[in-house]
Amino acid sequence: MIRQIFLAIILIAAPVGIFAAWEHWVAPPTQQASVPDALGDMSAFKTIVADVQASVGAGDLAAAASRITDLETAWDDGEEKLRPLDEAQWGGVDGKIDAALKSLRIPSPQPASVTAALAALQTALDDPGAAVGTGGVQMVSGIAVTDAGGHPISCEVMLGELASQLALKTNPDATALQAKATERCNADDDAHADAFSAQALALLR
Repeated sequence: MIRQIFLAIILIAAPVGIFAAWEHWVAPPTQQASVPDALGDMSAFKTIVADVQASVGAGDLAAAASRITDLETAWDDGEEKLRPLDEAQWGGVDGKIDAALKSLRIPSPQPASVTAALAALQTALDDPGAAVGTGGVQMVSGIAVTDAGGHPISCEVMLGELASQLALKTNPDATALQAKATERCNADDDAHADAFSAQALALLR
């Protein structure tokens, strides 16, 4: 009788275990829907962007470049609080901010390009969920350089990790790549900065 009960338990438990294992290892993960306003109140950032747009509309690109630095500072200051709320949405808006910064900081800014970049940024701030990409994680030398939405990881984060690794292990080639990554990061070129950092980190493995 005990053997029959034991056998019955096995026959019931086995299919359940197989199904659970299939769901864990085989079935594609279900993505959690991104909450439209996960990042919360974006009004302070939108006010700065509106000021920048007004300066561009008045033909004063120098004032626009100066004012957008306030946005860069405010966004960086808020990263520690905002990024954990929704990594993908934060990355989407961050990418639009980078594009707007670049459009105003190139040697000869083009009003049409600046206007388009600011409009895209304003849209992203109005609806951060719409700024979430679908490019997936991208790798360089086996190291992730983007988030799940395909947005570049903050170059400061990558450089911080690289500095930590270089403190533990000296490598002239990695140090040279660090210098290149720092130069591109200072130019708000996260994508190329991350690529250099990833190559350097790979050398330190």
